[in-house]
Amino acid sequence: MFPNGMNTRQKTYRANFKDSFSIAGDFTKINEKDIPDFDICLAGFPCQAFSLAGKRKGFEDDYKGMCRGTLFLDVARICEFHKPKVIFCENVKGFTIHDHGKTFQIITHTFESLGYKAFFKILNSKDFGVPQNRERIYIVCFRNDIAPEKFDFPEPLKKKTCLRDILEEAPIPSKYYLSDVYVETLKRHKAHHQSLGHGFGKEPRASEMDGIEIHDMLPKQIRRDGKYVAEDGKHRK
Repeated sequence: MFPNGMNTRQKTYRANFKDSFSIAGDFTKINEKDIPDFDICLAGFPCQAFSLAGKRKGFEDDYKGMCRGTLFLDVARICEFHKPKVIFCENVKGFTIHDHGKTFQIITHTFESLGYKAFFKILNSKDFGVPQNRERIYIVCFRNDIAPEKFDFPEPLKKKTCLRDILEEAPIPSKYYLSDVYVETLKRHKAHHQSLGHGFGKEPRASEMDGIEIHDMLPKQIRRDGKYVAEDGKHRK
């Protein structure tokens, strides 16, 4: 195992998991020869360059001097050297239609040129036990010498998961609550987007939350995107 991530991501991981292994830093600066051999490459290159919610600059994306759209090339560089059995990638749904589909074609053709057979499908997290409408493209590549003729992606679960299903029982420890200042910032942000006609910051009914304060409780991304499955199982957006 050779996990890597920027410092802020490392801190987030360490705060949630107590694993003892070390985590490498910026993989764009890691020599592929310094990485131990591995069988599976799990790569999630940044989605901001391709997301429908972003500016969609693709390979021209630049963030604080770093081109996030070309980080995929480092994935290809490392996999070309090590030739793992499987490459598994995930990205936003908009990745498939960026630049009229040309970006996605470049990615899949790159894998093919490296000697892999690529399978892909758009899956929604709400169909797999997560109370959030989150569509993502999943790409599974097998090295040609072991590639199957077809690959069956998992089928949606029959049971729907609601927001209430994953919440801890009240009272919630204070450390998980947003500050009043941040809550007010979210409210202003919500009002701004509503004035522009955007769907933003939908909330579950208070009667469903069993005493949990809604405004302070909801994680930033759930509030921001407004994408979750309510108690009645219906998708709220």
